[in-house]
Amino acid sequence: MEKLLDELKEYLRIDGNDEDRSLSTFLQTAISYLENAGVKQPSDYYLTVNDKEVFAQHRLAIMMLTTHFYENRIAITPSTIKTAQQTIPYGLQSIILQLKWVNPDELSQQQ
Repeated sequence: MEKLLDELKEYLRIDGNDEDRSLSTFLQTAISYLENAGVKQPSDYYLTVNDKEVFAQHRLAIMMLTTHFYENRIAITPSTIKTAQQTIPYGLQSIILQLKWVNPDELSQQQ
């Protein structure tokens, strides 16, 4: 998880460790969200075969969703629910649909 956190901080352009606790929570929540959406997570997000990162798309989905959680940390009240609530970006929805059909174990063995 530490490696994912470091990549997330680079993705968000965050220096220092001040927000590590919140970022770790958002990161774990994003992974759980994807799992609950039917995306199976690989055991090694950084598997590389023939200089190709096999699970880069999984990591990108995690980074995009974590960024969404990070940037939309506002309190939702009944009066602000329609204007304050931000939907998940379309590009991320497309990636999730693609990843639902990926079996990471099979993909790891094919490489």
